[in-house]
Amino acid sequence: IDIGIPDSTGRLEILQIHTKNMKLSDDVDLEQISTETHGHVGADLAALCSEAALQAIRKKMTLIDLEDDSIDADLLNSMAVTMDDFK
Repeated sequence: IDIGIPDSTGRLEILQIHTKNMKLSDDVDLEQISTETHGHVGADLAALCSEAALQAIRKKMTLIDLEDDSIDADLLNSMAVTMDDFK
C-alpha cells in the first residue's frame, strides 16, 4: 500500500499531533513549518518535533542541577519550544 507524501495540510495535522503535549512558545508557527517541510513524511516530522523539544531542554541544561532529585517548577514552566528550536 502506497500512502504517499503528505501535502501541507497533512503535514500541519501531523505537526499538531506531535506537538499537542508540548509547551510551545507564542512564536511557533506550525503552518509555516508545514510549508517549509515539503517532501517530509510523518516519521520525519515526528523526529523534527522530538529534536525541537530536546533543543529546548539543551538550552536550559546549565540551569538544571543534575545532582538534585527534582527540577524547580518555575524552571519547568519556563521551558517552551520556540521557532528557533525547529531550525
